[in-house]
Amino acid sequence: MDSQANHIEEEKISLGYLIQRLRYWILFILSKWLKIGLGTVVVLLLVVGYNYLKPKVFTAKATFVLDNDSSGGLGDLGSIASLAGINVGGIAEGGILFQIDNIQELYRSNRMLEKTLLSPIIIDREKVLLINRFAESNKLTNKWLDEGVELARFNKDRESFTRKQDSLLLESIKLVKEKFLFIDKPNRKTTILEIGFRHEDEFLAKLFTETHVRNVNEFYLETKTKKSLANLRILQNQADSIKRVLDESLLNLARIDETMPNPNPLYKTSQVPYQKAMIDVQANSSIYQEVVKQLELAKVAHRNQMPLIQVIDKPILPLPDNQWSLFKALVIGGFVGLCLMTLYFLIREVVDRAILEI
Repeated sequence: MDSQANHIEEEKISLGYLIQRLRYWILFILSKWLKIGLGTVVVLLLVVGYNYLKPKVFTAKATFVLDNDSSGGLGDLGSIASLAGINVGGIAEGGILFQIDNIQELYRSNRMLEKTLLSPIIIDREKVLLINRFAESNKLTNKWLDEGVELARFNKDRESFTRKQDSLLLESIKLVKEKFLFIDKPNRKTTILEIGFRHEDEFLAKLFTETHVRNVNEFYLETKTKKSLANLRILQNQADSIKRVLDESLLNLARIDETMPNPNPLYKTSQVPYQKAMIDVQANSSIYQEVVKQLELAKVAHRNQMPLIQVIDKPILPLPDNQWSLFKALVIGGFVGLCLMTLYFLIREVVDRAILEI
């Protein structure tokens, strides 16, 4: 019983002590309200001033979804495989994932960034290369002039670039990768990609994003369907060639028929040219029908292999920037200032009491 009473007494003493210390510190903070208030105002003004003095960085962002119906060609196999307990859909999803990874790497590739930088754009009703605007916005013009390269020289054919131009172009690509370009996949389970460009030049950010998205998507579509398109063109040429041969054989059959309007059935040899022409027509017709069938199948296969890249959001002026609104800056500045000043006086009081105890 005595130990239990002592335990209860210790709990009462500790609880009372905690309440007393808490009351002491609250009163201490309240006694410093003027200094804490002045310090909070100073920090608040610093935060607001920094928010409006720091350079604006605009963010241009485009999002699109890559929809490739890779499961379409597995329709018949899917129904059979499902009977055996095989999930064909999982294979299709994996294919889409790899395609997303491929297009992400395309956006980071030197070839695509070079093509974008050398793409023509319209600014103030004037047609210039994107690299010219990029050099002016990043204050690289004078540096390039010192190295003997004028911006106008980039308007020439790519094959005629000098070694120095290639070097400056690679430096620009490296700068874009390291500082300005960002590529993100918000959710691993979706096929949505987010491409953006951060820069102090609002128009450059918007134009670079739009141009880069267009160039990469066009290249991806062309590469993805290159093999099926080549096969389609070959079959189309074959169909056109066979159609011409069929037309000639039909014309030849008509001519032979005209030369012998009423052939004597007793003379078999006179009917041989007509029969040979008829065989040619039938053979060419059969070949043409088969090629046309293959051509239609190739068209279907080409459409199935063509991924659908649907743009969801495009950068629209005015672009969002990195500056806070006045209300947000006041709230953040006031909160940070209050916390810093309160923490400062608490630490100072603790240190002073420890020195006195020593």
